[in-house]
Amino acid sequence: MRELDSSPSLNTKYISPERGGTLKYDPNVDNNIATSQGWLENTRRQNRFEQFRQQSAAQFRSLEVLILREIERDAEKRNDHAYTFDRVLGQINNLLPAICLVRSDKGFSIQSKDGVLIPEENISSGESELIALAIEVLVFSRSEMSDKILLLDEPDVHLHPDLQQRFIAFVELIAIEKEIKVVISTHSTAIISAFSEGSDLAIVPVSHKGQSQFGLFRRSNICDEILPIFGAHPLSSIFNRSPVVLVEGEDDKRVLEQAIRSSNGRLRFSPCVVGTVAELNEWEAWLNQFLPVLYDEPKGYSLRDLDDSSQCEIEDLGLVCRIRINCYSIENLLLTEECLTYHDFTEQSFIAECVKWKNQFPLHKSAAEMSTLIDRFCDRRAIKVKSLRNIIVALLGTNKPWEVVVGQLIARGIGNGNSSEHSVSHYLGSKAIDQLFS
Repeated sequence: MRELDSSPSLNTKYISPERGGTLKYDPNVDNNIATSQGWLENTRRQNRFEQFRQQSAAQFRSLEVLILREIERDAEKRNDHAYTFDRVLGQINNLLPAICLVRSDKGFSIQSKDGVLIPEENISSGESELIALAIEVLVFSRSEMSDKILLLDEPDVHLHPDLQQRFIAFVELIAIEKEIKVVISTHSTAIISAFSEGSDLAIVPVSHKGQSQFGLFRRSNICDEILPIFGAHPLSSIFNRSPVVLVEGEDDKRVLEQAIRSSNGRLRFSPCVVGTVAELNEWEAWLNQFLPVLYDEPKGYSLRDLDDSSQCEIEDLGLVCRIRINCYSIENLLLTEECLTYHDFTEQSFIAECVKWKNQFPLHKSAAEMSTLIDRFCDRRAIKVKSLRNIIVALLGTNKPWEVVVGQLIARGIGNGNSSEHSVSHYLGSKAIDQLFS
């Protein structure tokens, strides 16, 4: 930031984080801007300036002059009768859901959408903030400079997430249209997620004031899936209470979501779908790199199936606790002792139901898999039953989706003292129980 401010070859505008004042025209502020060179820029270097919004209101009159001169100089715009100052004013009004600006002798007045005049001091801080920021951006975008860089320090202050989204869409549009660069300092994930997927955006996490090495990431499927989970302010404890858990697919996510709901607040985490097993390593590396600069004392998790592996042990990756469950896949939990008992089955009685089904549907596409399950029922933890999961649920005599059955089973089965080879605890594995489900 200091290099940008001190370099004479760069044309910058800095908008400070704590923007005080009332969005009202003040002739004294207008006079200071006009007669005191550098007053506007120097006051903006303070962390908080009590007349910031009065400065913005004064610049509205400058914006009107800039637009009129722009039209005067450009023959194409002069011939475009739809291109007027009101059109630019409309860009500000499109940001405001409940009020609008109208031109007046003092620059502008504020009205409700049905035309009732509203005193400047009666609008919300968010509305006042949004109008001031929009004026600042529009004025700077029209300034006669090259290589313009707009420095926005925490533009999310006082803005509801919905207004943050509107403002960023507005800034991106202006930046592209007027070819200006924008540097934003923010704690808001709503700001980051508001940029369009195709935007030329680099996200540079900063963890401390003296940082000299900076990594960056760009919008990707990893970023888009993980950042909304963070949700609240990065310095809050929300993330640490509900850490992200990377899972292989939507099925696993639904199972974990049900387990959370059925645990009565005991289980708290946020499942995030990766897509494929092959992508897990990439997502884990992303979390390990960027969690330290997004959160205090962060922790992340990943959960994968055993599949054809002979052991469930897997090493962590830095801040990411990597867990491999101790059964072929999460649907194998349908065959645990707890699940069979809950639905009034023993191992033998359930095998009998499977045999009955096989005899009734010998030509079914899953008949071969059912034969394998019957023959290897004592080894059911490690065989693939994905194609049988809905059949198993039907044989258990429940109308619930299999994901609900398994999620409820996890919430009930943890800590029940059953440690047999076909228990929920054994199928999940000790690391899953200790680190994720305890």
